[in-house]
Amino acid sequence: MMPYREQIEQAAAEQAVDFLAYYDGPEEVREHLVSIIPSVAVQDGKLCACTAITYRQDLSEHQWNALFREIAGQYSDGWGEGFEQRDIEVDGGILNVHFWQPDGFEMIPIAVSRVEQTAPERPRMELVGHDGNIFAILGRAAKLLRENGQNAASVEMRRRVTHCDNYYKALGIISEYVETELSVPRDLPPDPARRKKEKQHGGEVR
Repeated sequence: MMPYREQIEQAAAEQAVDFLAYYDGPEEVREHLVSIIPSVAVQDGKLCACTAITYRQDLSEHQWNALFREIAGQYSDGWGEGFEQRDIEVDGGILNVHFWQPDGFEMIPIAVSRVEQTAPERPRMELVGHDGNIFAILGRAAKLLRENGQNAASVEMRRRVTHCDNYYKALGIISEYVETELSVPRDLPPDPARRKKEKQHGGEVR
């Protein structure tokens, strides 16, 4: 799969959803979770399914196992079932990616993400020289975030921009996630008036 890494990463990012919205497991687990975002990542030289789990409080071993069962279900019968039906164009033909298989499927924790952690540094991206196509700008910003290991932020940014009704507002949202000429230093407080207006228009508020 490694030769097709970029195409698979892009397809996964475009179809990524928050598994938490479809969570049907124990409530004692759900109340500690912030988001569950699917993507792909390289592990031991192989391209693997990757699930970024952000949580408020650590889970017990029993709770982690329950959560892993829920995620496995999404890969086998939920989100993954829809993804494997998507045709991904690659050199030489069409690729269909199966994240789950009946034998040998396992989930290996390699890192954790807690909401208390310091926000990662924003990758840099210049707006000057782009053609003014907001979707092209959004795609480039999302790719930079994924390359920086910020898959959840990439999904959140796409969702907020999609609900935005103005090109310049969309640029402002993108500039919250990647460092552009329009970015506000992170040590400055957010503009509450802009946040309130964005929420009224259906945008996501972090």
